[in-house]
Amino acid sequence: MCPVFSDKIRCVVSRGLIIYFFGGLIMNRCKTVFLIVLASSIALFGCASDEEKKASHLEKGHAYFEKGEYKSAEIELKNAVQIDPKYLAAYEKLGEVYLKLGNAQQAFKTYSRVAELDPENMNAQMKLATFYMLGKKIDESRKKIDLVLKKQPDNIDALFLQAGVLNLEKKFSEAESVFNKILAKDPSQTNAYLGLGRVLMLQGRFNDAEKKLKTAVSLDVKDIKPALILFEFYMNRKKFAKALATVKNAIKENPADPDLYIVLGNFYYSQKKQDKAETAYLKGIETDPENVKPYMVAAGFYDATGNKKNTMEMYNRALELQKDDVRIMNAVARYHFKNGAVDDAAVYVDKMLEKRPAYFPARLLKGELYILNKQFAEALLLFEDLVKQEPRSARAHYFKGIAHIGKNEAGLGKTSLLRAIELNPRFIKAKAVLADLYMREKAFELARKEGEGILKLSPDNYQAKMIVGNALMYQGHSDNAASAFKDLIKLDPQNPAGYFRLGLLQRLTKQYDSALANFEKALIINPRLMDVFTNVIFLHSARKNFAAALEQCDRQARIVKDSPELLAVVYNLKGEVKLAQKKIKEAETCFQDALEQNPDFLRPYYALARIYLKNNQEDRAIAQYKALLVKNPNQVVPHMLMGTIFDMQKRFDLSEEHYRAALEINPEFAPAANNLSYLLANQDKELDQALALAQVAKEKLPDDPGVMDTLGWVLYKKGLYDSAINEFTDSLGKITDNPTIHYHLGMVYYKKQNPERAREQMEKALSLGQSFDGADEARKILSEL
Repeated sequence: MCPVFSDKIRCVVSRGLIIYFFGGLIMNRCKTVFLIVLASSIALFGCASDEEKKASHLEKGHAYFEKGEYKSAEIELKNAVQIDPKYLAAYEKLGEVYLKLGNAQQAFKTYSRVAELDPENMNAQMKLATFYMLGKKIDESRKKIDLVLKKQPDNIDALFLQAGVLNLEKKFSEAESVFNKILAKDPSQTNAYLGLGRVLMLQGRFNDAEKKLKTAVSLDVKDIKPALILFEFYMNRKKFAKALATVKNAIKENPADPDLYIVLGNFYYSQKKQDKAETAYLKGIETDPENVKPYMVAAGFYDATGNKKNTMEMYNRALELQKDDVRIMNAVARYHFKNGAVDDAAVYVDKMLEKRPAYFPARLLKGELYILNKQFAEALLLFEDLVKQEPRSARAHYFKGIAHIGKNEAGLGKTSLLRAIELNPRFIKAKAVLADLYMREKAFELARKEGEGILKLSPDNYQAKMIVGNALMYQGHSDNAASAFKDLIKLDPQNPAGYFRLGLLQRLTKQYDSALANFEKALIINPRLMDVFTNVIFLHSARKNFAAALEQCDRQARIVKDSPELLAVVYNLKGEVKLAQKKIKEAETCFQDALEQNPDFLRPYYALARIYLKNNQEDRAIAQYKALLVKNPNQVVPHMLMGTIFDMQKRFDLSEEHYRAALEINPEFAPAANNLSYLLANQDKELDQALALAQVAKEKLPDDPGVMDTLGWVLYKKGLYDSAINEFTDSLGKITDNPTIHYHLGMVYYKKQNPERAREQMEKALSLGQSFDGADEARKILSEL
C-alpha cells in the first residue's frame, strides 16, 4: 500500500518548479506522476545547462583568441560544437582559429561545415573559394565566387578572387577587366593597381604596368609594399637607376623602416658595390637596434664576402637580443658546419634540441653531422624518422639516400633520391648524386639525361657538364664528349679537370700527342695531381719512351717530396717503368722504396711478389722476411709480403696465417685487411668478417681500385648486387684494363639476369687476358649466354 499523504496539500519545490501532490493517491499513481514530472524537470534544466555551457565555451574561445592563445581557443570552441553540433557561431570562430594555427585542412573542413549549416554565409563561401583557388581547383573556386557575386555583386573581396582565378587560367585580359571593375567601385584599392600591374606585365605591356604600379605607390607613400613591388619590377626589367630611385624614395618617406635599408643593401650587393651594401645594412641596424632581422642579414652579407669575424659578431649580437631563438641558433650552427667547425655546429645543435627536441632543422643538421662523420647507420635511423616527421621534405629524403649509399645500399639510396627530386624537381644536388649512381651502374643514358636536366636549371653548372661529357665518352660519342670537355675548359680555364678529361678521351681515341698536351696543361695548373701524372707515365711507357717517363718520375718526386703517400706512388710507377725496361734489380729497389714511404700501399707488394715468383726467388725472399721478424716480430710489412707471395702460390692457408698475423699487430692495416677479405670471399667462408675487413680497407684506402674491387666481390658474394656494381664501376674508373674486375662485374650482371651486360663484361675480360682467376668460369658463362 502506498502511504497516504495528509489531506492538506504538500509541495515539492525544485529550482522554481512547484509540483503538487494530493493525499489519498495509490502507490502506482504516485510513482507515475512523480517520475513524469522529474523527467520533465531534468530535460528542461539540462537544456538550460547546455545552453549556458556552450555559450561559456564560446565566450572563453573568444577571450583566448584575443590573447593569441589559439590552441586554448581551439579546445574551448571544440567543446562548444561537441555540445551543439549545429552551433554556427562556434564553427565560425573555430575556422578563424585554424587559420591562425596554419591548419589549412581543418580550416577548410570547418568552413565547409559553416556553409552546410548556413548556405547564405558569404564569409564561409569566400573562404572556401580561396582554399579551392590555392589548391588549383579552379571550377570549385569559380562556383563559390559566382555564388557570392550573385548575392553581393559589389563584394570587393569576391572580385579579387575572381581576378585571381582568371589569372591562374592565364585569362589576363579578363582579369584586367575585373581589376578595372574593382577600381571603378573603389579607386583607393591599392591591391587592384598592383594586380593590374601584374596582369599587364604578363601581357608584355610594361609601360602600362609601370604606370599602374606607380599609381599604387602614390596612393599611400607610407605603405612600403607597393614601392617594393615597383622596385622588383624595375630590377626584373634591368632598369637599375629607377629601382634605386624607388627604394630611396621609400626610405625618404619611411626612414625608420629597417626592411627598406635591407632592400637597399641587397641592391648594392647585386651591383657588386659591397661598401655601399655594408653601409645600408648597418643603417638598418642603427634604425632598429632591437630588431634581430638586420643583424641576421648583415651576418649573411659578411659570410658571403668572407669576413668571418664580422659574421660571428652579427650572429652574437642577434643572440644577445634573443638568446633562446632556435632559428638564430640554427643559422649559427649552419654557418659553423659550412666552415668546417663541426664541433661548434654540434654544440648549437645540442642547444636547439635541448630547448625543442622535435625541432626539425636541428634534427636535420644532426643527421648531416652523422653523415660527415661517416656514421651512416645512425644517420639512416634519424632520417627515417625525419621523413615521417616531414614527409614532404626533399632534403630529408636526399640525406636518407646519402646514408643508404654510405651503407652500400645503392638501390635504396636511389629510391630516396628519386623521391627527393619528385618533391623538388629543381634539387640540383640530388640530381647530381643520382647521375653519379647511374654512371656507376653504367646506365650512361640515364646519367646523361640527369646531367642535361641540371643544365636546364643551371646552364653553367660545371659538375653537370662533366657528367654529360663522361656519359658521352663512355657511350662512344667521342665528338660530342670532346665538345662537352672543351666547354668545361672555356667555363673555367684554371680548373685542371677539363684538360684531364679531354686528355683521357684523346688517350682512348689514340690521339696521344693531344692527350699528352692536355695532361701537361692540367699538371701546370696543379702539379700534384697524381691521376694525371699516372696517365702521363702510361702514355710515355706505351710509346716506349722510357727516358721521358723516368724523367717525369724524377720531376714528380721532387714536387711531392713532402708527402710519403704520393712519393710511394711515384716510386711504384718508376718501378713499373724499370720492369718494362727489364731492369729487374732497379725495379725491385723502386718497389721497396715505395713500401718504405707508405707500407699501406698495396701495389708494390704484388709487384715484388711477381718479381720473386718469376725469378724463382720466393724461398729466398721468404727466408729474408722471416729473419726480419726474428729481429723484430712487430713488423707488418714482412708478414704482408709473405702473405702476398703465398697468395700468388695459391698456398692460401699460409697466406691467411700471415695476413692475420699482420692484423694482430695492426688491426687497421689496410693491405692485410683487403687481401684477407678477398681470400675469405673467394673461398665463400666467413663472409661477414670478410665484409668488415673490406670496409676497414675502404675506410683507410678509399681511392684504391683494388680495395674497391675487393669490397665489390664481398658484396657480390653476399648477394648485394647493386652495391657491388657501384664498387666495380668505381674501380674500373681508376684502372680500365684489369680483366679480373671486368669478370667480377660480369658475374654480378649474370646473377642479376642481365645477359647483355654480362656478355659485354666477360668478353672484355677475356680480351684483356686469358689466364686470370675466373677466366675458365667466364668462358663457361659465355658459352651459356
